[in-house]
Amino acid sequence: MFSRKFSRRRFIQLAAATAAAGSLPGVQRVWAQTSNNDAVKLFLGSHMDYLTNLTGDYAELYGVTPSIETITTADLPVKLNSTFAARQSPGDVAFLTGALISGFADNGWLEDLSDFVDTTLLPAGLLQNALTAANHLGGTYAVPITIGAPIMHWNADLFERNGLDPEAPKAWHSTPNSWDTMVDYAEEMTDADNNVYGLVDAWAGTHSIYTFGALLQMHGGRFLDDNLDPVMNSDAGVAALEKMIDVLHVRKVMDPATPTYTWVFDASPSYLAGNRGIFFTWPFIAGVANFTEDSQIQGRSMFAPNPAVDTSASVDGSEYLAIPSFANNPDGGLQFIELATSLDKQILQGAESPWAPVLQPALDHPDVAANLTVAPVIRQSYEYPVDGGFSPDRERWVEILTSEIALALNQTKTSREALDEAVRLIRQSRS
Repeated sequence: MFSRKFSRRRFIQLAAATAAAGSLPGVQRVWAQTSNNDAVKLFLGSHMDYLTNLTGDYAELYGVTPSIETITTADLPVKLNSTFAARQSPGDVAFLTGALISGFADNGWLEDLSDFVDTTLLPAGLLQNALTAANHLGGTYAVPITIGAPIMHWNADLFERNGLDPEAPKAWHSTPNSWDTMVDYAEEMTDADNNVYGLVDAWAGTHSIYTFGALLQMHGGRFLDDNLDPVMNSDAGVAALEKMIDVLHVRKVMDPATPTYTWVFDASPSYLAGNRGIFFTWPFIAGVANFTEDSQIQGRSMFAPNPAVDTSASVDGSEYLAIPSFANNPDGGLQFIELATSLDKQILQGAESPWAPVLQPALDHPDVAANLTVAPVIRQSYEYPVDGGFSPDRERWVEILTSEIALALNQTKTSREALDEAVRLIRQSRS
């Protein structure tokens, strides 16, 4: 079975990491108890101005100004894989996406931050479900710095023109089987002859993982079991994929181009033009729809957590900071993470940037709510499942799964055939 091979490979990798670096994932390092005043380097996303702006505060606290290297999210995997494989680190703190964490942790390339998370961040109000990507085999190898998962947005004008209550979707996340109600609403809004559809989403390439993953969890299913074996071909998985096929081919309330949209900006123009009723996508679209000149629905785009089947659900898209095992100054790195996740800096992040904070008191703060009107909805969304099936080989199995989902969406295969084949191919890729 994969779990046995996985454990054996992990043992070999970790033994090598121990010999070279003197540390093991799962073995707690002893972090310095006094201030560290040594040079510290930050390796951050090029979009993370809210973190680069903290270097002055760090200098005031510790007497040294951090140096910074930035990178785009697209270039991040190649850069980190190459430097870590060479047993080097691009910084004492490194920006990570959720998809990368478990693989790097499995290779022994990240420090275990469980103690910091358990004793400092969770008591401060860190949303527990923001840790799904950071947790790996009993350890926590990264800290979420900004939080977000796809939510439901809707056009209040299109609702009202069709005699629908634009306030009703606000309660759908807490109403079992409200997905069916949502589809009924979408049908009322759909006018294919005039290019008006009740729903729009992005399902091309790997982006279908977000809608499928949300529906999978809404039905009580999971991508992977506790041994990280694929179980997305469960009855819950089949029911989830059937709901995607239903809105696209049976009820025909989904924008028919949805399977060609590879990301949010492919799918958003028709929603911003006022021709789509409901849009499942990232929280930032709330600001684009309500406050930009190109939007035809300014002030009329509403938002809430996703509707429910057994429960509401989504797939986590948070961003993280980690400390590489090869960092020159890991204690300084932890000091920077502690600064960035302190309540006052999290409030500042939410009040002055488009990036939602990860602490509940910050999400609830009036200054944050004034800047990010979607903040309370993000907090609500994380009360429900947001797992994404995070594993060392996540990028590979997501490619396999979404390729099979595409075949089901174009009706080349049944939902059961597609998901069974996905599981077979994932297991084969691990052998």
